[in-house]
Amino acid sequence: MAANVRRAVSDVTQLPALTAGNIALALLALPVFVLALGVFNLDIHPVISISIQWTLAAVVIGIAVGGEGLSLAEIGFRRPSWIDLGYIIVVSVVILFIYTATRPLVEALGLPVQSGATAMGAGAGLGVALARAVTTGIVEEILYRGYPIERLLAYTENPFVAGGLTWALFTAAHAINWPLGNLLQTALVAALLTVVYLRRRTLVPVVGAHVLVWVVAALGQVYG
Repeated sequence: MAANVRRAVSDVTQLPALTAGNIALALLALPVFVLALGVFNLDIHPVISISIQWTLAAVVIGIAVGGEGLSLAEIGFRRPSWIDLGYIIVVSVVILFIYTATRPLVEALGLPVQSGATAMGAGAGLGVALARAVTTGIVEEILYRGYPIERLLAYTENPFVAGGLTWALFTAAHAINWPLGNLLQTALVAALLTVVYLRRRTLVPVVGAHVLVWVVAALGQVYG
């Protein structure tokens, strides 16, 4: 297995420039954007943030389809089956369990945590909070699961490298504005979503679960 992983990692270095650049855009653009906001102490309106995220997803998809000549199915937009509805429900429940069950543990370890609803923008209003929840669930799954995993699998044929690299960068991206306790929880959630995507190879179950969990958080922010 170690030899296969080394060969797959070597294959990553041989990616075409356009594909490598688009993968980098998908995986790094959002954390760089968030980091820039912090460095320059900028506070932008949530609607602008939502628009930027959708624009980034559209650019990545546009490059994949128009530049790389891929179909939407080749970047994760595959037709789901009825079993994916079950995946959405089960994965959502497991994610919520991870966040609730591990919170006492991370607090006992003295690790800082914050409410997931805070990330949706406290005081933004229900409409904006729900829009951010839907945006986060869809855009992050396109950028961190669908497109990069499919492209890395196409060139490496190794799910451990494709899934491991995207999992690591997704977790690292959240390190910018999530405290350590939440980051450990997010790492577990990201691992679950990565495994489910590799299992199903369609964005529907991971997007559905991701959106549903953030919608629950947004509703908790408003009505909790």
